[in-house]
Amino acid sequence: MRFVCVSLGYHPDVVGGAWRVAAEQAAGLARRGHTVEVVTVDPAGNLPPVEVREGVRIRRYRSGTGHFYRKWLADNRSAEALIRECLRAAPDPFLLIQHHAYLGPAVSGVNAPILHVFHGPWSEEYRFASRAGGRSWARRLLDRVIPLLLHRVERRALGRAGRIVVLSDHFRKNLARWHPGVGNGSIEVIPGGVDFQRFRVPSERGSLRAAWGLDESAFLFVAMRRLDPRMGLDVLIDAFARLAPEGGRRPLLWLTGKGPAEAALAERVRVLGLGASVKLLGFLPEADLPRLLGAADATVMPSLDLEGFGLATAESLACGTPVLGSRAGATPELLEPLDHGLLFPSGDTEALAACLGRVFRNPGVLPARGQCAEYARQRFSWEHQVGACERAAGDLAAVVRDA
Repeated sequence: MRFVCVSLGYHPDVVGGAWRVAAEQAAGLARRGHTVEVVTVDPAGNLPPVEVREGVRIRRYRSGTGHFYRKWLADNRSAEALIRECLRAAPDPFLLIQHHAYLGPAVSGVNAPILHVFHGPWSEEYRFASRAGGRSWARRLLDRVIPLLLHRVERRALGRAGRIVVLSDHFRKNLARWHPGVGNGSIEVIPGGVDFQRFRVPSERGSLRAAWGLDESAFLFVAMRRLDPRMGLDVLIDAFARLAPEGGRRPLLWLTGKGPAEAALAERVRVLGLGASVKLLGFLPEADLPRLLGAADATVMPSLDLEGFGLATAESLACGTPVLGSRAGATPELLEPLDHGLLFPSGDTEALAACLGRVFRNPGVLPARGQCAEYARQRFSWEHQVGACERAAGDLAAVVRDA
């Protein structure tokens, strides 16, 4: 079977959970002997236009320039040209897998069955992102109109899909609220996965912690998040500020990632006088992610809303590191079966402070590292995503043959 994946990003060229899903699906299908091509962006304009990686042929377009609408039109024209190039190269039947509605117009002119992988509501995510400071009055006016347009584009993209995959039951239920009538029973829930070759319990955790400059007195909380208002990192910093060293042990909080809320979070750390215990590490190279998760004592996922899965949760557990998560989005689905005590109310500074304090004072209340890793291995496999793509290809191809 042939698959053409159309994605606004592709891991590791573009960082983000959605683009990791796209890459894992594509590579997994190629390993099973399928012909797989990817149409995606060249984010910095410095990558080859065509590259074969892990058996996947990646075709890249140069990103457009100028204001959003002009760039969006240019990107869709370029992506559509590459999709048609895929068809000319091998005009056999294929399944088109779409990640994100941004390239919806590029897909709309292609006569092919479509599997849409829904990673989150574009308009709602934009509303959260627009809460970051430093926006002009003109931009604030546009912020009222843009979500309506994004919602319309996304609805059209979803409406063209023969099947929709979501990564959590939370998104399955809410898709009917965000886009009533879309899907018509063709929505499948397939959780995200983990690369267990990379994310695993470290064999020498003591030396790993020493490499990060951590001694036995340090209890390290880590948050691997895009620095965006919806991630609740301001709540996390405020809650962490209430912890104090105890019994010769000291709490630390390290945040990784970039995003529109970065300046505001750095200022919050400064105002609260947390510079000695809270670090904003910025963008962390891929190779360092398992190393940091393995060294941490606990990961925190304080999202306020729109958490469609949370790959960092699954990856942290695979490294043996327990995760404290808010009761927002899909996080309860991931953590409740392991230990309901890992969850706290979303956006509640007092409750989060109490949760952090409880595990800092008594780490024994957390699930054992081996238990976390085994739980992840049992639940989070990329093969489930690959299998969903194969099933969709077979089912949708049968519909086309019978039409």
